[in-house]
Amino acid sequence: MPNEHAMKMLSAHKLIAEFTYEPVELVKGYADRILRIDLDKNEIKTLPVTQQMKDLWIGGKGFDLWLTFQEINKNTKWDSNNNPICFSPGPLCGTATFPGAGKTLVTAISPLTGTIIDSNVGGYFGPYFKFAGFDSLVVVGKAKEDVIIFIDKTHNRITIETAPLESVDAHLISEEIPEMYADNELDKRNIAVVSAGRGAEHTKMGLLNFSFWDWRRDLPRLKQAGRGGIGTVFRDKKIKAIVARNAQVDPSWTIEESKTANYTRPLEVSKDCCSHSQVDEITKIANKWENNPEYVIEMMQDIQQRFRHIPESAIDTLNKITKTPKAHLYQIATFYKSFSLDQKGEKTIQVCMGTACHVKGAEKLLDNFERILKVKSGGTTVDKKYTLEAVACLGACSIAPVVKIGEEVFGNVQVKDCEKLLAKSEAKVEGK
Repeated sequence: MPNEHAMKMLSAHKLIAEFTYEPVELVKGYADRILRIDLDKNEIKTLPVTQQMKDLWIGGKGFDLWLTFQEINKNTKWDSNNNPICFSPGPLCGTATFPGAGKTLVTAISPLTGTIIDSNVGGYFGPYFKFAGFDSLVVVGKAKEDVIIFIDKTHNRITIETAPLESVDAHLISEEIPEMYADNELDKRNIAVVSAGRGAEHTKMGLLNFSFWDWRRDLPRLKQAGRGGIGTVFRDKKIKAIVARNAQVDPSWTIEESKTANYTRPLEVSKDCCSHSQVDEITKIANKWENNPEYVIEMMQDIQQRFRHIPESAIDTLNKITKTPKAHLYQIATFYKSFSLDQKGEKTIQVCMGTACHVKGAEKLLDNFERILKVKSGGTTVDKKYTLEAVACLGACSIAPVVKIGEEVFGNVQVKDCEKLLAKSEAKVEGK
C-alpha cells in the first residue's frame, strides 16, 4: 500500500481525462492499435495500425517516425503544440526477462537541430506498453499544468492527472511513482516510468529518463534517451511522467525464480574478517609482495586462499598499504572468478545450468542439492563445508548434466546420485 507521502501526492491529483479500453491479444507481435493523447484537448483515443505501416516498417520499429510525419507540418517547431513525442516499442520490444532490456524508440522535433530526432532506450516501458495492448504512443499538445499520464494495464484504463506535488527530478519521481501506484512491494516491478528531470527545463539538451524497479537492488534504475534534447520537449509539454503499469503476471518475474538468477544478483562484501589478528595476516601477505601495487592480484590470491574469500577488511587494508583505489580492488575481486567477496565453504558444489545440462534435468539436481544441504543456490552450509552454486557452463556438454565438487567433475549425474557424490567427497576429506 502507498506510504503517507505517496497518499498525500495521490490525494492532490485531479482527474483531467479518463479512457477505458478492451484488452487485445497480440498477433505476431502486433496489437494493431495506436494510443494518441492530445493534451490541448485532454483527449485520449486509439488509432488503427494500417497494413501500409506494416509494409513500410516491418516489425513496427519505425512507427514512431511514421506517426511523427502524420502530426507535423512545415511550420512545426520543437516547442509547437503539434510537435509530437512518439513512442514505439516494436513487436517484441527486446526482452523483459532481464531488467532494462526492453527497447523503446522515441521520436520528436529536436530543440537542438530543428529536425526529427530519434532515441532508443531500455527499461521496462516498451514491454509494459506493448503488454497493455498498444503498438505506439503519440503525445501532442501542451498541458496547462504539470500532469502524469497513467497507462494502467491492470484495470485497462488510461488517465491524465494533475501532479502538483510530485518531484520533477527524475531520480526522485522514479521512487515516488512506484510507491503511489503499486499495491505492494512486489507490484513495484510492474511499474515503468518515463520522466525528464529538472535540467530539461533549462537546456535544449534535456534527457528523457526511463526508470524501472530493479528487484536485485530493490530500487529504481534509470535508462536515458539523450539524443537531441527530447527531454526538453517532454517538459515543454508539462509532463512530469508517463507511467506504464503492467498486469501482475509478466515475464520479468521468471528470473527471480530461475536457478541462474544468481548470475545477476549484486555481490555483497563479507564483513566477517575484521579481527586484529586477521588484519595482521593480511598485512603480512602484502609485505611478502613488498607492498607493491603492481602485485595486488597476487596479494588477493593469497588472501583468497587463506580466508576462502576477499573480506571488506582486506580491501581496506590493501587500499591503505598499496594506495590502490578501492574501486580498482573491487573490480579485480568481482572480475576474476577465482575471487569471492563472501565466505565460501571448504568445497564448492557447482551445478551446470547450460543448455545441454538444463534439458537433461540440471534444475532437478540443483533442487536436490538444496534439499540435502538445506541451503539455497548461492549460499553456504551452516558448518561451512559446502557452497552451492548454479553456474552458466562447466564446459563438458558431452557428459551433461554435469556437477563439479571441489576440483572433481562428475558427468551424467542423476538426482539419485547427489547423496553418493557428497558422501564420496566427505570420505576424501576425512582421508577414508
